[in-house]
Amino acid sequence: MTKKAYKCEGDFQMGRNRQHFVIEVVAASEAGARDAAFAELGSRHGVKRREVELKAITALAADDMSAITKKKIA
Repeated sequence: MTKKAYKCEGDFQMGRNRQHFVIEVVAASEAGARDAAFAELGSRHGVKRREVELKAITALAADDMSAITKKKIA
């Protein structure tokens, strides 16, 4: 199964404010990217899935990826 890089963008509830985020994740599909984004935000910030609003998930081309994401795919 091949993995792709995805850019996930949205916001989540952080106390009384909404915090905007853009993260890159590596997954086999868009649904997997959604789950990876939820897991990453839950791990880093302790937010629950219902507090996260994903607004866009887009596949990244090789030129648009960060160096860390390229290492995860290789």
